[in-house]
Amino acid sequence: MKWNFLTRFVALMLILVIAACQPQANNVLPTVMDVGGTDASDAATATMATALAATNQPPALPATWTPSPEPTLLASDTPVPTPETQVEGGGHLFYIFNNDSVVRLSADGASEELILVGTSPADLSLSPDGTLLAYTAEGSGSASEVYVSNLDGTYTQRISCLGFSRIVKPTWSPDGKTLVFAGSQLPDGLISIYSANFAGSGDCPNGNNQHLLGQLDQNTVDSFAWNNDGSLIFFASNAIYGINALTGEMFPPLTQPTGFGPDTSPAHNPHSPQLMYLKTKLDEKTGTKGGTIYQINSAQIETPPVKELPGAPLKAQGLRWSLDGRFLAVSGERDVWLQDQQTNTSVQVVAGANFYPQPVFSPDDSLVAYVDGGATAITIQQIFVVGRDGNNKKQITFHKEGTISDLNWSAN
Repeated sequence: MKWNFLTRFVALMLILVIAACQPQANNVLPTVMDVGGTDASDAATATMATALAATNQPPALPATWTPSPEPTLLASDTPVPTPETQVEGGGHLFYIFNNDSVVRLSADGASEELILVGTSPADLSLSPDGTLLAYTAEGSGSASEVYVSNLDGTYTQRISCLGFSRIVKPTWSPDGKTLVFAGSQLPDGLISIYSANFAGSGDCPNGNNQHLLGQLDQNTVDSFAWNNDGSLIFFASNAIYGINALTGEMFPPLTQPTGFGPDTSPAHNPHSPQLMYLKTKLDEKTGTKGGTIYQINSAQIETPPVKELPGAPLKAQGLRWSLDGRFLAVSGERDVWLQDQQTNTSVQVVAGANFYPQPVFSPDDSLVAYVDGGATAITIQQIFVVGRDGNNKKQITFHKEGTISDLNWSAN
């Protein structure tokens, strides 16, 4: 009897050892992939781009997963919002969390997940059709490059192949085929401006037509903006400049800064030749500096001098158009105004926020998402949604810590 018991015990242990040695499923959150060394053909890249644009249902993550490398995890007081915090908003918001991860958040706040982890993503930008995300991230060694990912992070393609220490501000063309960005070989070196296509990026620089558009005598670029038909690129580097996207011709400075600070934040109406930007001016009564809204007609920049038309002196810091081109979101340090271009009226939708609001329109332009401190912890950044009329404010994240930047809102 004793012998039979030992025999069964040894047999059972052997079975357990054999089972432990079998390959196990590895549920790992997809991370940024440096595919620059892979042999991806132009046809394969184009096929992937078509497939991404054709689907609104990205593959779901495994039920359980372990991010790699380990990110700063999302910590929420309330994982699923209560009925009082639900909002009627479609699609998903995307943002950079703690400067090390990209997050996808459902517009009603019911689900929030890390989709890209590590490699210090920055300058997140949603494609015009709302199906792809562009951003900068660490490449090989100390280099930074431009990447594009789908909306669940399962597909990532490197776009640039410069090997520079600094790459900034990738910005989509209106047709979603090309990205313009800036870079410098040294962290504080003079800026060069490049463009590259999404298709063919597996064979960079030849396959995706990566090429130099211009060399600046300054080491900063504030932001880029394409005109509505994609023929012109505008950017801010002390003054506002323009580049012919087809010929690469760079125009002389289109604006004249006041001397109190630079002209910044070019934002082009998606449906008209209306280029808005901010001009730094001094408030003589208070002694403070702030951005006054100005505009130029982008269809007339080839016949100088360009006429700069002044607008509201709101001490603004950022501008963003609605998708239909009717509303302009004007961000102050703690406030947001919406300017209606049809009625020539303004509504303040955010007042006295605890952080720079970073407003972004919903896909149907009826709502605005922005960043503020939570109701119970004003020093922790949270995402809120408010109606275009400034009513029905809702908090949709409930983090215990962390930072939020680069808000984008997709219908998908």
